[in-house]
Amino acid sequence: MEHSAKVGRPRVLRTRTLATLAFAVSLIVTACTGSSATTAPGGTQAGGASQAAASQPAAGGPVTLRFLFPEYSAKTVDLMTSVVNDFNAANQGKITVQLETAPWDKMHDKLAVSMGSGQAPCVFGYATRWISEFAGLKQLEPLDSYLQGDFKASFIPKLLDAGILGGVTYGIPVAASARLMFYNKDLFAKAGIANPPANWDELKTDSVKTANPPSNYGLGVPASGIEVDTFFDYFLWNNGGDILDANGKSMLSQPASVEALQYLVDLVKAGGSQPKPTGFTREQIIEMFKGGQLSMYPTGPWMNAMIKADSPNLNYGFAMFPVNGSNKQATVSVTDSMGLSSSCANKAEAWQFVQFMYQPKYRQTFDETEGMLPELTAVAQSDYFQAPDYKPFVDALATAKFQPQHPKFEQIQQIMTVAVQKALTGEMTPQQALDEATSKINGL
Repeated sequence: MEHSAKVGRPRVLRTRTLATLAFAVSLIVTACTGSSATTAPGGTQAGGASQAAASQPAAGGPVTLRFLFPEYSAKTVDLMTSVVNDFNAANQGKITVQLETAPWDKMHDKLAVSMGSGQAPCVFGYATRWISEFAGLKQLEPLDSYLQGDFKASFIPKLLDAGILGGVTYGIPVAASARLMFYNKDLFAKAGIANPPANWDELKTDSVKTANPPSNYGLGVPASGIEVDTFFDYFLWNNGGDILDANGKSMLSQPASVEALQYLVDLVKAGGSQPKPTGFTREQIIEMFKGGQLSMYPTGPWMNAMIKADSPNLNYGFAMFPVNGSNKQATVSVTDSMGLSSSCANKAEAWQFVQFMYQPKYRQTFDETEGMLPELTAVAQSDYFQAPDYKPFVDALATAKFQPQHPKFEQIQQIMTVAVQKALTGEMTPQQALDEATSKINGL
């Protein structure tokens, strides 16, 4: 869903091996006993402490399941509490789900620690790009035997593809986004430009022509903080380049990849962006666009709500990110997944909860509230997602491209970020920066 699927989600996470985290847990368990978690009405567990018994049925009694879900916003806990309470009421005396939540910047380590200590929750939401790491450690339950018939058919097929590794489905989409190019119609009109750019020649020309420094600039280029690598993906993928090949080796030194970074560097040098991009974060760029200081910036559908709340008079539109030449259109997209623990003692009951959770009424409410795109075809066809603010994003899922699966992708993102920064500052040429990145990635 930096992957995040959503703009407010921090996705630069500490990368640790599961073995290291498990060792840390063993020390904690040796030194401490007891749990500080409290259980709220409806079976909602606050504090999220691990409890091995939460997955174990009492002898001859009801089953209790732990469910860990990431916090996308201040509204997430209430949204998921409502679903859990409804499920518990419908299965009273048979199955009880206990909800735990965690901020996104804590999710990776929380899951890794729980898996390493043998106390993983039965059901959990997580970043799709973590599949290769956790599946490689045999911690994810393959879902293909569960994902059948009408339930499987209810999903948008392209989004299901994101949760597949090696022909096996390990996650089903729980949050999704597709990124389009937002543009300021007034700045375009002032520059005498009628339409958003349709190719890279127009993108560079329009970026320079719509700029009127210091009051406003062309394309917003965030080159500090999170999602620097994701921003480069817009250029990389729409020039026929890629991050990794089928064997997990870097493709960043390939001509298409180098050409993409060279194009971005040249656009900045030509005055097509704000000056010194390495001094601007994604959040700063978003504020500049909302404030009418940028003519273009690519991002997700949540930007609609942000503009309406903060800049209701901004005259803007959005379009597909331009493709260079005859290359295939690639829409930068992110999903998060719902998965089952391979160690869950009650997988059938856990899957029953998953199916309950994916009723269209619950997914519609979640997607609308959190500013995500729909995972289910029925929700995608609703009036809300067929409205002008959302339909283009839903349609763009047909050309969605997702970041690759790699057990050390968090490190790869950091390596890519440094390469982009070195090229933009002139410390290295794009070829040199990407050659260095390739060497580091292939050495992981």
